[in-house]
Amino acid sequence: MTRVAADALETQQSGLRFGDPIGCGYHWTEPDEIDSYGDSVRRLANRVELAVDAFERTATISEDVFSGEAADTLRERAGRRHEESASVRDNLRGLGRAINVYSDVLRRHRQGLEELRVFGASKGLEIRGNRIWPPVETLPGDATQKQADAWENDWKAYQECFEAKIALRDARRASTKDLVKALADYAGVRPDKDTAKLVVAQHQQVRFGDLRREAAEEAMEAVEAHDAADAARATVEALRRREQTALGDLEDLAMADAPADQIKAQADKVAALHRELAEARAEAREATATAQREQAEANRAARNLEAAEQGRPRIVGRTVPSPLPVTNLQDRLG
Repeated sequence: MTRVAADALETQQSGLRFGDPIGCGYHWTEPDEIDSYGDSVRRLANRVELAVDAFERTATISEDVFSGEAADTLRERAGRRHEESASVRDNLRGLGRAINVYSDVLRRHRQGLEELRVFGASKGLEIRGNRIWPPVETLPGDATQKQADAWENDWKAYQECFEAKIALRDARRASTKDLVKALADYAGVRPDKDTAKLVVAQHQQVRFGDLRREAAEEAMEAVEAHDAADAARATVEALRRREQTALGDLEDLAMADAPADQIKAQADKVAALHRELAEARAEAREATATAQREQAEANRAARNLEAAEQGRPRIVGRTVPSPLPVTNLQDRLG
């Protein structure tokens, strides 16, 4: 049997492993919507500019025009307001630019996913439900050298797709962190430094920023898992209809006393569809179980955040999963 060895590819904060279907569907907010919001923030900064000018003119009124204790107080207050409004103006402009940059990142991410899908299709890989599926794990013992070479080329093409998806994901996550940093810098908000309230979990102090991020990530993973389960169920239903149609055609051939070779060919087709349907049902059950686990994790994270926001310490006990084995083609193919 031919084997293709590949280094194990470690991924963080994701269940994607080498040999799994590669998602190439875009489900984030449309870049144009984010771009429009960034433009609105920058327009607001331009409006604040009027207040900056007004406070500056008020603070610089000369003694010849307006003097006395009331004038001094007015100029002093106007000077403070000028500094505050100038800071708000600069923060809004910087925040608007950061949002616009992030919209460009999402636009490139969407384009990259589309190009990934086209590349997978050009290499002959199976694509269904916005996912690129890996080739079969094994070859029959009597496979020809031509079949073995084609199988090896398919796995190499899949590896290119997998590495491209990891690169796209890491680039998007890095830009997301940059946007969060820009939000903190320009808005002066530091959730991780909020020490007013703390919640206890696993004998540690977990800050609100961590809880919010965890809840958001778990919710997104639950959505992705449910989408995968829906796609798997749709595949099962389509295969079931195809099998029923093939069975009907086989019955018609048998009733019409068709030649034996035609009946045998149709019976082989029915058997192949039945095997494919059985595999699809197994995948659907696994996808449904994964979706249920992800939903439970999302519910747990949401309850932890709610308890923390209400000031109720919450002790969380979680079962530690067994470590996943190192996955590479050599292990998968035996």
